[in-house]
Amino acid sequence: MGLTVLGALTAPVVTLAALGTMDGVSRVVLNIPKFLNYQYRYATSVLQRGTLNAQSPVESLKSKLLENKDYRMNALRLFVKYDADEDGLITKEELSRCLQSEFPEGLTDSAITALLDTMDTDQNLQIDAEEFLRTLYGDVSKADCARLLQEARDAKLEGAYEECKKLTSDYAKTFFLATLTMEPIQAKATWAIYAWCRRVDEIVDGEKADPDPAKQEAELEDWMNRLEAMYSGGSSAELDTFDLAFKDMLRTFPDSDVEPYRDMVRGMLMDIDDDVRYQTWDDLYEYCYRVASTVGLMTLPVMGTAAGVTLQQARQPAVALGIALQLTNILRDVGEDARDRSRIYLPLEDLHRFGVTEEYIFDLAKNGGEVSDNYKELMKFEIARAESYYEMADSGIPMLSKGAQLPVAVAGQLYREILRQLEVNDYDNFNKRAFVSKERKLLAVPQLWLKTLTGGFDRTSAAQQPLRDGAKKEFSDAK
Repeated sequence: MGLTVLGALTAPVVTLAALGTMDGVSRVVLNIPKFLNYQYRYATSVLQRGTLNAQSPVESLKSKLLENKDYRMNALRLFVKYDADEDGLITKEELSRCLQSEFPEGLTDSAITALLDTMDTDQNLQIDAEEFLRTLYGDVSKADCARLLQEARDAKLEGAYEECKKLTSDYAKTFFLATLTMEPIQAKATWAIYAWCRRVDEIVDGEKADPDPAKQEAELEDWMNRLEAMYSGGSSAELDTFDLAFKDMLRTFPDSDVEPYRDMVRGMLMDIDDDVRYQTWDDLYEYCYRVASTVGLMTLPVMGTAAGVTLQQARQPAVALGIALQLTNILRDVGEDARDRSRIYLPLEDLHRFGVTEEYIFDLAKNGGEVSDNYKELMKFEIARAESYYEMADSGIPMLSKGAQLPVAVAGQLYREILRQLEVNDYDNFNKRAFVSKERKLLAVPQLWLKTLTGGFDRTSAAQQPLRDGAKKEFSDAK
């Protein structure tokens, strides 16, 4: 102890004297009375504590929490971050890993052990939110603890939705613009759905996708199991941030059907093989349903329907919109899919009908050149097919709740503009990319708002309007 106090008294003086200048030393000498008084008080406090580093484990943790912007206002944010089961309990082992991970410096293993022993007041090897909070801040009422715990959970969930929002805005700008016209609760749910869809797509088509088809298939099987666990309300222990938002979306909209999600995973399985070919429109329809129409069915319970309209009645237009959107993507990306992934999504029966060969598509994709008249006619045919589905989708817009009509109309119209741009590009989707400028996107919104406001979309034919090219079918028939 003597060495500790001596060090506390002399070390600062030695340090200042080392300045090595007469001016510096004179200033120190002039202030010696004040300086010694300060050091005396400091040494006294050291004697009372017993050591310079004798801060208790509890005080050390409180200091670390105050230094962290995420935890300083509510320490239970740290607790709920590691409460995987969301039951308000953390085992001592889990909390030990938590503290080691969050504060690798400043909390020794022995300090963590002592801290956990202090928290575990009932000696059951588990720590609840009240034990955690009262150890840090003394006598906290049950009501205050419950309030802070709920606030921490809400903040965690809000952060999860923000991550989904960011992912949506980064990867689906047109779609994201449509969500901005939704009610907040609908927008958040839609971001969670999009994030789920995007991530399953990344397993097959992402930059980090494993090139081994067998491993992709295994990952998709794991993804399906993960889906089943979330839908059944199972443990959240293995869930990540995006999953938390998705699971909450399922709780918020209990009418959500799991089958469209299963079908999307099945659609990803269809995309594993790079040598993708579809012989007929029926074959491609099944693929489009699985990877795109399912999104409409996922979001339908979120959007809600107009008074007197059931989800089942609104199903067919929702499916039609997905078919239209995916077919538009396929037409936009013919060159890119052939060049980068050796894929041709257009039905081979359509290529044969218009005298276009697979070799022609691959050659034009890799070497460029002018598109042939036969290919232009093929594009006109496919665009007309897509338009028929957009018309069906439009007829279903009045079947949706008032708050959902505008975003659905925006999504459909903006994608439809891609077809107009493809026509402007003289059907060349090898050397030019059909895209819609931000200005055109923004200009489309007021017109669509007025159309939904004045009842411009005809509801009466929504359930009866026939679809061209054999499109009027349920997926159960396609399977």
